[in-house]
Amino acid sequence: MDYFLTTEAVARIQSSEVFLVLGRKGAGKTALVRHFGEGSSPCLSKAVNLRGYPWNIHVQRVDKGVSEIEAYVSSWRYLISLQLAVLALSRCVTSGHSKVKSLEKFLSDNYGGITPALGDVLKPQKLRLSSLSFEPEVLGCKLGSIDLDRQSGDLRLGSELNALSDSLLDAAIDIANSSKLPSLLLHFDELDQGLSSMNDERSRMIIGLILAAREVRHACRQSKAIISPVVYLRTDLWDELKFSDKNKISETLALHLEWDNKSLLDLVNARLRAKLSSAASWENISTNDLMRGSQSKWNHILSRTFLRPRDVIKYLNSSLHEAKKRPEQPLLLINQDLINARDRYSAYLKSELDDEVIAHWPYWEEALQACSALSTITFRIDDFVREYDQRGSMPNEVSARDALKLLYRFSVIGYERRSGYGGTSWIFQYTNPEAGWDNAASTFKVHLGLKEFAKLREERIQTA
Repeated sequence: MDYFLTTEAVARIQSSEVFLVLGRKGAGKTALVRHFGEGSSPCLSKAVNLRGYPWNIHVQRVDKGVSEIEAYVSSWRYLISLQLAVLALSRCVTSGHSKVKSLEKFLSDNYGGITPALGDVLKPQKLRLSSLSFEPEVLGCKLGSIDLDRQSGDLRLGSELNALSDSLLDAAIDIANSSKLPSLLLHFDELDQGLSSMNDERSRMIIGLILAAREVRHACRQSKAIISPVVYLRTDLWDELKFSDKNKISETLALHLEWDNKSLLDLVNARLRAKLSSAASWENISTNDLMRGSQSKWNHILSRTFLRPRDVIKYLNSSLHEAKKRPEQPLLLINQDLINARDRYSAYLKSELDDEVIAHWPYWEEALQACSALSTITFRIDDFVREYDQRGSMPNEVSARDALKLLYRFSVIGYERRSGYGGTSWIFQYTNPEAGWDNAASTFKVHLGLKEFAKLREERIQTA
């Protein structure tokens, strides 16, 4: 938190302008969660970390009265509403408030205390309700309890949970307003932890969380305090989801974490000032001579990253590791440090890609092996097809051309695009997301960050 870089993203989340934060692994999602939970933000925030979450219990709380896509909305809506109510209760200054007593009674009856663990929220087989806690109504009838374990033909769970969620949200809003709380934000992070594959069930559960978060945000819009859940999700997982309002949410209520040369340099300089001195900057911890090809050290580093903070930090730390082998004072990063850091960094980048790609394509390394067999960092499609087909295992059902499209999607490769004026450029997903995939592309380039891991040469192939 000493060197967190405050960007526009903080203000947009804080004001509830957005409720969905999208970014590649290493783009800074968890840093934002930590800022709100541990930093200097004026918001009352709670990080809802889904690492180790009991998905197997949650999958049993399915609403059979709605479509498959919405099957988990009501259970997530209940979990969010309960967490917001507990968060409001933790800062309550009006202990005699009727909603406070009702909420405390409900929590005590069902969870044995007023701070239930996240994994216990959906664990009870039955939720007990009473006149001293909450008595939500469905079709004019008060509910005395809600069975979370339902028979296959029972279609009432969703409507009953939604009625209870409304009561919990009402309590959270009343407590927040009476206690003059500025805002209540729940931050759902690490949905990808333990995810070995993106199956249909997990997709529906993530969609359910997103739709439930939007509903809760909408239900709390009249509150004096800003009350909203915020969901942080990897871009590759978001791309896999399919539901009717996806595009609308992406365009109007989602924040896409993107970094460029300037913002990444600002981030590095903020860290240097915190670690070294208020006058420290990139310019005075590295020599100013150029790399091969008249490239600056900074651009040499960026060209081997996916323009993510984690990549830049890893490359710099790897370079520092090399620099420390020299007993020099003051210690400055030189060209050879950056060159010697490539092997360590390239292995890191491959591991990062494993975490992203394997959930969608377990056999992606066969495609990377095909690239390695071609030796050069650029290659033609026919050569790739030949090498890939030789290495494809029986379980790998992805064709060579589909493999290229998937490699492009994760920016492992880019394709050559010709302009109308005789020039060419390399198109990568992470730098030109608007360009999309070109089915007619015939020449490709492996990302520079993987050059050492894949043992590739930079010699360009001869083009016709």
